[in-house]
Amino acid sequence: MKSWVRQGRRLVLVGMLAWVLLFLALLSYFLDARVNEPLTSTGSVLYQHPDTRRLASIQASQLHNTNLGSRPELASTLTATYTRDEPRPSATPEFSLEASQSPDSAPLAIYGGPEGIHQDYLDPQSLAAWSSFGTENIGSQSDPVIQSRERTSQNHGSITRYRGGEEEEEEEEEEERQENEDEDVANGLRNTAARKPGGDSSELEKYYFSKSISVVQRLWRGHVSADMLSPRLQRAMKDYVSANKHQVSYRGRRRPSQSAKELLCEMKAQARLQMVDGTQQPFSSLGWASLVPSLPLEQLHKRPDQGSFKSCAVVTSAGAILRSGLGREIDAHDAVLRFNAAPTEGYERDVGNKTTIRIINSQILANPNHRFNTSSLYKDVVLVAWDPAPYTLDLHKWYASPDYNLFGPYMEHRRAHPDQPFYILHPRYVWRLWDVIQGNTQENIQPNPPSSGFIGILLMMTLCEQVHVYEYIPSMRQSDLCHYHERYYDAACTLGAYHPLLYEKSLIQRINTGPGSDLRRKGRVTLPGLSTVDCDI
Repeated sequence: MKSWVRQGRRLVLVGMLAWVLLFLALLSYFLDARVNEPLTSTGSVLYQHPDTRRLASIQASQLHNTNLGSRPELASTLTATYTRDEPRPSATPEFSLEASQSPDSAPLAIYGGPEGIHQDYLDPQSLAAWSSFGTENIGSQSDPVIQSRERTSQNHGSITRYRGGEEEEEEEEEEERQENEDEDVANGLRNTAARKPGGDSSELEKYYFSKSISVVQRLWRGHVSADMLSPRLQRAMKDYVSANKHQVSYRGRRRPSQSAKELLCEMKAQARLQMVDGTQQPFSSLGWASLVPSLPLEQLHKRPDQGSFKSCAVVTSAGAILRSGLGREIDAHDAVLRFNAAPTEGYERDVGNKTTIRIINSQILANPNHRFNTSSLYKDVVLVAWDPAPYTLDLHKWYASPDYNLFGPYMEHRRAHPDQPFYILHPRYVWRLWDVIQGNTQENIQPNPPSSGFIGILLMMTLCEQVHVYEYIPSMRQSDLCHYHERYYDAACTLGAYHPLLYEKSLIQRINTGPGSDLRRKGRVTLPGLSTVDCDI
């Protein structure tokens, strides 16, 4: 009798297990069927936001190209997302990048894209101001892929050991050994994923995360190339070159072998601060001369007994700054610059609490979700806004059709708060910085404006005698976490897709005067203020 009861219980347990397995199989099938729907975990409301759709189009490019096999031109067409009822082009714009030679054999780049074709790519600021779109819910800690990424990050951090007082030669040997280990890990993950039918998303995610770590380590040594990027980011770069949204036509010389001193002198000549001052049309006819601050930014903090700020900190919003414990060091600087909607409350131990200047892109002003007029983030600080204009610097066209309408909110804010210093960067300044990057890079970079990070670094090099930049070039805490205050992961935030981030960071590494241990342990770069650079021949 008892044996029949035990046998009956076993049958019940087996039956329950079978139902559980069936449920899991159906759940797996359902998730696989929806794999082409990006960002589904955030719900359809978030996905309806045009910037989220733009990001999704870039994220989906790898999957589309995998499914389409040898038809990349069709994959490129499907990757594009169209909004505002724009007509869809009948053909994908061709990748147009002509190379010619200058008299001194320096290659010139001419970027071209067909007029009238409107492809929506990841827009200039969407990776710099995600917080308004609720991305704290994207990729939560419960996501196994996110957990695997974080474990990979922690493992890589535990492999490397840095001891104070080591010689640079020993550090380089340790770094080279680390690179080899990372490459072995990446190859193993790639091979494992390739052996599985259809590939395994978790293993592929870990492989590409390992690949981004490898690129960062090469960045520490100053050896980078777009060929090191994942196929997805390489395709995104080519798409942006093809689109050439800002009609860039660079014909300057290439001098990628300039010394640090020569590069600094070029920056000093090119990166002279310029704001919209209301003297040029169409702003002069709109009365902007009396609307903008009367005192230029570079003179705002000067006193008779004091020139520039002595020491300044540029605090990026990178996820790698979490668990850094750098807050007290950051706050010890004379001035601190932060970006967009990056908060300090709740993160003081890692990022500090002091804010002197905040650079904001036009999306911050235009999108109500950022609460620009009510949030404490934008009060009691100097504000510097920017928006990408055409490379031709057509100010009339820019005013009539900015990427995001910053002009109306700017005028309202200035009238409501005339005592708060609030400036708009002149697009000529932004594109001069881009010219410096392209002119010092042999490869053809994205014909899109520099990142807010690069703009902020050069701005502070103008205002300060010494600048410390935190986690712009990632430390050994490197992570695909885009921003320390959100839960969104994408290697594009570190290595670039829209912005030429990889090349910007390579340039900053070339003029870094700090020790390699600072870079690896703190993610800290030390740069001289441009006023301290002697360029007299």
